[in-house]
Amino acid sequence: MKKNILLILFILLIFTFFTNSCNLRKRKNYNVVLIVIDTLRADHLPFYGYKGGYEKNTAPFLNNLSKKSVIFKHAFAASSWTAPATASIFTSLYPFQHGVQMGLLAIKFAQRVDPNITINKIPEKIKTITEVLKQNGYKTFGISDNLNIGELEGFTQGFDKFETYGYNQASFITKRLMEWKREIKKNGKYFLFIQFMDPHAPYYGKKPWYKHSEVFKEDIISRYDSEIRFVDSYIKKLYKEFGWGENTLLIITADHGEGLWDHGHMDHGKSLYMEEIHVPLVFHYPEIKKKKIIYPVVSTIDILPTVREILGIGESKEEMGKSLLPLIENRKNRLNERYLYSHLWKNIRTVVEFRATIHKKWHFIMDSRKNRFLYDMSNDKKEKYNIYGAHSKLAEKLNKKFTEFYINSKKYTKQKVHIKLTKEKLKKLKSLGYVQ
Repeated sequence: MKKNILLILFILLIFTFFTNSCNLRKRKNYNVVLIVIDTLRADHLPFYGYKGGYEKNTAPFLNNLSKKSVIFKHAFAASSWTAPATASIFTSLYPFQHGVQMGLLAIKFAQRVDPNITINKIPEKIKTITEVLKQNGYKTFGISDNLNIGELEGFTQGFDKFETYGYNQASFITKRLMEWKREIKKNGKYFLFIQFMDPHAPYYGKKPWYKHSEVFKEDIISRYDSEIRFVDSYIKKLYKEFGWGENTLLIITADHGEGLWDHGHMDHGKSLYMEEIHVPLVFHYPEIKKKKIIYPVVSTIDILPTVREILGIGESKEEMGKSLLPLIENRKNRLNERYLYSHLWKNIRTVVEFRATIHKKWHFIMDSRKNRFLYDMSNDKKEKYNIYGAHSKLAEKLNKKFTEFYINSKKYTKQKVHIKLTKEKLKKLKSLGYVQ
């Protein structure tokens, strides 16, 4: 009898412990701020090891913020193109699952730009990060300086207020947010999504940080770095004005990176090499008192599940990402064993497709022509040496993992939107490189 009573008390104690733990997590009413910095390469930030840039510090504020943040050293985007990559952040699904693959891309044939284009949008059946938070009592606000992130593409689902612009720069976006400040901070917790366009091309040399060079490539990189410094200064302003150092879960990442001739080309959406998919991922919230660096490979599709667990919101089996909180809290996990994927699909004159599998230190890529590339990311950070020939068996295992996941994963019916572009919109798209 005595043993039975002790057993019951022990069970009640364990139950109380777990219940209290869950309740504590559920009681975290942090504001959530998600900042996506368009086209920002991780390796051009000082806390990711960058040695160049203005006074060798392209982002002094973010560098200082990193000292009280979680830094994921090896975070990868789900695509190297804005619309699919950002849709994956919003949905925790890969591009071939949510179906957003092209975005605003006008096609030029024989000097004629076709104003009639078809794009994909996030299917209404998919629950986005905005809708998850709105259903949990959050007011929801969003502002994007990229034309690819707006109502047409389905990104406004669940937002109380959302505005889309076309590269008006961080100064304008910050000014607009300051006009919203009272509304955002009034009456309870909020979710705020910001997509800065800087440092997307065309690169504007921002003074005093831009240093002109007669060498074309050096000058381009100087312009690019000066834009990082520019947007960093405005994130600092918003951080102070909104008080994000208190009661706020602040997440900073990028939709994708940028090719700066690492593999013979600039721009993005042209490959799945490291420079185009390795992005910064920073989590900053009150419980983090000092810098914590996480080394296992992670994906931007992990953002939504991680937000869920930090706030104590139930997980979803529909999402393909995993909560990264076990890594942050040093809990036992097998996240380092995962296979992560990235995908690029564009239909220009012909279909262009790249598939990538990332596992531990290995990065496998296959293109439309079935060319295969394997890189050892730990020993070849610039991915100069294709070692497929020496490790073909391993590479084909990675290729098989992608194929199996691709075949077996749940895919949503694509939703299409037909658009007739105005001359003004075409001109803007051309300046941003979205006319090809």
